[in-house]
Amino acid sequence: MRTIEIDGSEGEGGGQILRTSLTLAMLYGLSISLTNIRRNRSKPGLMRQHLACVNAAQAICNAEVSGAELGSQALRFEPGAVAAGNYHFDVGSAGSTTLVFQTVFLPLLNASGASKVRFTGGTHNPMAPPLTFLTAAFLPLLKAMGAKLEIDIERWGYFPAGGGQWVASLSPGPLHPIQITDRGELVHSRVTAYLSNIRHEVAEREIHSYRKMCRLADTTYDIRYPKATCPGNLLSHELQFRNVQLCFAELGKHRLRAERVAENLAHRVSRHLDGDAALCEHLADQIMLPMVAAGGGSFSCGPLSSHAQTNSALIERLTGHRIAREMQGNKQVLTLG
Repeated sequence: MRTIEIDGSEGEGGGQILRTSLTLAMLYGLSISLTNIRRNRSKPGLMRQHLACVNAAQAICNAEVSGAELGSQALRFEPGAVAAGNYHFDVGSAGSTTLVFQTVFLPLLNASGASKVRFTGGTHNPMAPPLTFLTAAFLPLLKAMGAKLEIDIERWGYFPAGGGQWVASLSPGPLHPIQITDRGELVHSRVTAYLSNIRHEVAEREIHSYRKMCRLADTTYDIRYPKATCPGNLLSHELQFRNVQLCFAELGKHRLRAERVAENLAHRVSRHLDGDAALCEHLADQIMLPMVAAGGGSFSCGPLSSHAQTNSALIERLTGHRIAREMQGNKQVLTLG
């Protein structure tokens, strides 16, 4: 098997190039060798979060791996056949479980049988997509592509303590291409303040502030209290359009006023509503690999994040697919062919 060399300092130069490389290696049976992993970061090389992704990928396909250790800037990964089964991946403390999920779920959907994967660690981490975003926005999009996938959340794990628990149940089956270039009219708008082991007043202040800034008159508001082992707070705004469901979320943190959390979220939502794009920047980044598995598709978005640009470049290099971009007014349409 020919080994493909990948420079880990290219593109966004962080964990995204590692995770995307691992996923594509498993989907296409590629032997890969990464060098300069996170070379320009303050702490170069593999951190615990990245090792969790490598170890999870190795577990589901019995890969031959070298260089999988803390601080390593070089990794060789040669996958075997992906095996369905029951797995448990403990990321440790508040390391992001959603990033581990994103590394392994596509290969498992392509396996020969059903799988159940338990994740332990962080579910709501400021440096990664929160699990709320995964269930409210990414999961519906995957299901629209035909994915047979369910998520059951047992306990939230906020940064920095973590301790979250959740289970993903996956059944094999093909994904089909979708075209989401127009988001359609707004069907429903819902804002939710999530509180765990924190005074109720915090949620009331967030919602009171957000009401004054929200541009959507028919928005509903709610407060929920998810089970968690540590204090935590999240404010989210779910937008159900005719063709896509979006979720914007803002984590509260120590010494950050509730009013500022609301203001930060309102700014992000308003920025998206000011344009015509169907997908937010995070969905644009994350839908690219499922589109590869589906063999095509298209979507519209605003400016591409560095993660999305990294994904696009790796996809074109490792799979032979080409991603065409076309500007249409204040949005761009990406088509994978």
